[in-house]
Amino acid sequence: MFLVQSWGGSASHATAAGLPAWNGSFTFSGTKYTYKMVGTSPANGSKTTTVPTEILPLKVVMANGVTVTGSAAKLKASPVLSKAAFTSGTTQLADAMMRSEFWTTVSASAPNWHLLLAAPKVLPTVTIKVPSADGTGLTFKGIPYANINYNWWSSKLQNIITAHSFSAATLPLIISGSTFLYLNNNPSDCCVYGYHGNYGSGANTYAFANWLASGLVSNGNADVYTMSHEVSEWANDPYVNNIVPEWDQPDGSTCASSLLEVGDPVEFLPKPWYTIKVGTTTYHPSDIAGVSWFAHSSPSTQKNGLYSYKGYLTAPSTLC
Repeated sequence: MFLVQSWGGSASHATAAGLPAWNGSFTFSGTKYTYKMVGTSPANGSKTTTVPTEILPLKVVMANGVTVTGSAAKLKASPVLSKAAFTSGTTQLADAMMRSEFWTTVSASAPNWHLLLAAPKVLPTVTIKVPSADGTGLTFKGIPYANINYNWWSSKLQNIITAHSFSAATLPLIISGSTFLYLNNNPSDCCVYGYHGNYGSGANTYAFANWLASGLVSNGNADVYTMSHEVSEWANDPYVNNIVPEWDQPDGSTCASSLLEVGDPVEFLPKPWYTIKVGTTTYHPSDIAGVSWFAHSSPSTQKNGLYSYKGYLTAPSTLC
């Protein structure tokens, strides 16, 4: 359901002109694995990093007239950008996931450590018209949605992102409505929900996500589920080059990845989400793995010794 998509320069060229970032490492089976994450190291104490943020809403118009639109207002009100009562603090989602992930350090010596997204600048909505050859507009129980060719979409979105000339120091959040992307030019090979990556000289980053209407997906994935996944992965692996021991999906379905992509290990679970409220509105963010899951740390550095925020992952990864 989730991919990474980068273009342009190598991530190795990402410099201080881009995001504030810190380097960490772990050793597993005699091999040292290094990683770069957004913000500052919790080991350096109670510091707060605030990253400028821009929202780019997309209006997707299918050839048969079905139209779905991403809402900046809904994203702003969600726990991605508004505070909610997480177990690791009342804060934004990415911050809560990172604080939980490094809880042994945060709780002991950095209680006021934070990685925050600034109040976003909302950009004008961009309209994308999808040719009939590259997607279909459909409805399910009266809910409109779009099924679009991933290859066509990723090229289109790449051009849109590049044309906006975002600063490498900001995080663009690109939000669509109920859109799905199919692979291999096969509408039945579905579905990609979102992705993140880097581009340009290598220092620019972004996150793209759909916003699924409630009731559209049988397992309950909805609203902020996809963006919570992508923003958490951006924080942990902004340049999509944090290599870890190659790991298998927890359900045993596939040898999945050698990247520190913290949302991917839960995506095939029967219920990958949990509920949390902002005010009176209930949201469905994804559970998120911690670095301890990839590093086979025992005990885990995660809050309560878990291997993911909600504990849906009960033991370290299975190696491929």
